[in-house]
Amino acid sequence: HTTQRSGGYILGFRVDPAEKLREIFKEIDSLFQVFSVNPIFGIEFSVEERAQSLSSVTVGRESDDVEIVRGGEGEGVDSLAAYYADGVKTRDREPLFNSDLGLAVEGLPDGLTLAQLWNIV
Repeated sequence: HTTQRSGGYILGFRVDPAEKLREIFKEIDSLFQVFSVNPIFGIEFSVEERAQSLSSVTVGRESDDVEIVRGGEGEGVDSLAAYYADGVKTRDREPLFNSDLGLAVEGLPDGLTLAQLWNIV
């Protein structure tokens, strides 16, 4: 049987002879008593150690040791500028095969080389 709260139904069955019925009743009653003390709800969980506080796991901020080096007048090329829209460009440049890259790329503007595009500093 179940409680009124969970639907309140009774499941019945017949056992013959009466002696066997008493044995099964004792077994079922014993299981019911154990289950009532420590029910199994179909979910298992274990309590682990409490998580550390946020302040104990927070790492302090470090400053970067990056230095930006500016080239002198006429030195270097703004590599990213080549990727932005070309103000005087009226149409796309024809793709050209580049053996260094192994693929076809749009032709570069006059005065700009592939090496300059890859040069970061």
